[in-house]
Amino acid sequence: MNSWALALLMAGVFAWWFSPHQQRLRSVVPSRPLVVVTAGKRWWVRIDARARRTRYTAQRRRAMVDLVEALVGELNAGQAPIQALQFAFDAGPVDFHPFAQSIRLGADPLAQCTQLARVPGCEAALSLAACWRVGSNAGPGLSHTMAQLAQGLRDDLAVRAEVQSQIAGPRATARFLAALPVAGPVLATALGVNFGEVLFTTSVGHWCVALGLLFDVLGLWWVHRITASAYPAA
Repeated sequence: MNSWALALLMAGVFAWWFSPHQQRLRSVVPSRPLVVVTAGKRWWVRIDARARRTRYTAQRRRAMVDLVEALVGELNAGQAPIQALQFAFDAGPVDFHPFAQSIRLGADPLAQCTQLARVPGCEAALSLAACWRVGSNAGPGLSHTMAQLAQGLRDDLAVRAEVQSQIAGPRATARFLAALPVAGPVLATALGVNFGEVLFTTSVGHWCVALGLLFDVLGLWWVHRITASAYPAA
């Protein structure tokens, strides 16, 4: 819901900036630029943190595919299942290495896989644990099962990439809608139109602002519903 949060923030900033009653507001908040900068900074930190979590989750999904493929390669090369799993963890990202160390010290591989599944993007570790439970006593059988798991994970990544490309259009629409409360006042100011007096000093202007923001937020919410229903993890 980042887009409609941006729309509300920017609309509020412009309402503050052009309102004829801002002298009264200054008595409550004496530094308008500081308020704007602080609000923008908080919003940006939240957006950046969410984007980082999304990137981290996507990276871990790809890392899980690489882990299972590395495990299959080691099993096909004749390695014992435990040693093959240790190598697969060691070949993965740095935050996979503690799991390899724990297995090397005698920890239960099933418990380690279950713990890994709690990491966002590593949910496939539960499937890895299930395959391990079924076929760890038979090297060739485990290798075939893991190969099928790797193929399923690759197919899942391909589906996610396809869905993300399909919902890129609605997301671009949401960003455009979020920019409308900013683009309108900027364009009006460039044309020399004193829109602030009409919007913030007349009852008709108040209704226009309220209805405009309402429809803008509803549109952004609806676009978010569409994208979330198509792909909740995107």
